[in-house]
Amino acid sequence: MNRCCGNWASNAPSICWWPVRDRAARSSATSTSAHPGARVVRWRSWWNRVGAVSASALARAALAKTAGRNQFWAHGTLDPARATEYALGLVGVRELIQMRRPLRDIPEPTIPDGVVIRTYAGTSDDAELLRVNNAAFAGHPEQGGWTAVQLAERRGEAWFDPDGLILAFGDSPRERPGRLLGFHWTKVHPDHPGLGEVYVLGVDPAAQRRGLGQMLTSIGIVSLARRLGGRKTLDPAVEPAVLLYVESDNVAAVRTYQSLGFTTYSVDTAYALAGTDN
Repeated sequence: MNRCCGNWASNAPSICWWPVRDRAARSSATSTSAHPGARVVRWRSWWNRVGAVSASALARAALAKTAGRNQFWAHGTLDPARATEYALGLVGVRELIQMRRPLRDIPEPTIPDGVVIRTYAGTSDDAELLRVNNAAFAGHPEQGGWTAVQLAERRGEAWFDPDGLILAFGDSPRERPGRLLGFHWTKVHPDHPGLGEVYVLGVDPAAQRRGLGQMLTSIGIVSLARRLGGRKTLDPAVEPAVLLYVESDNVAAVRTYQSLGFTTYSVDTAYALAGTDN
């Protein structure tokens, strides 16, 4: 998905502002699309030299443009971001955790009876994929409400690999034929050899509490390990890894990922004016 402020695979600090949209309660599904609609500002290597003064000036300008209805994403949540928050009377309203785990010692996936796993077979899968995505991410500001056009755009990305889009279908008398239960869309980062991503993981709300999320995550990690097995990382001291993004208040998802060996790599925080409807 679109990324703002440069390279999301990095944990380098940056800040960008986000025009607030109506946001319903988030589901237990996980999208790792880190702020694809965020706007403006590339503060990378010179962040620490610029510091809170320039950050405050930039934030004030953005606030003035939309009467305070903005969110400011601080990538890395470092001291300059906290100083800017304090200076402008902002409060933290959303935290996005980047978690990572090495591509080794992967738990063996267990596929329950009545579930069939296969990879994306083409546009014939699109209707079910959209149905599950939009049910799992109902109200989500980035991942919800997808259309066929949006799905086609993602499929058109240079990194897209149909073998990396893993689908779980129901296969029992009680299931509707061809019913998709969940999916795990994985990504190999072309600019970061040896780095994969849990790009989107979604489970049909009607099929939750069956362990499908954990199963799909494990299968996706195995797939990434296979596809990245022969690739060297830029730094020989760094082993191949998989990353994901998850909302900090999605406690169930965080615990699931921790049980699969993921640990916190960085935390991004969204700030907004105190008292606004964010």
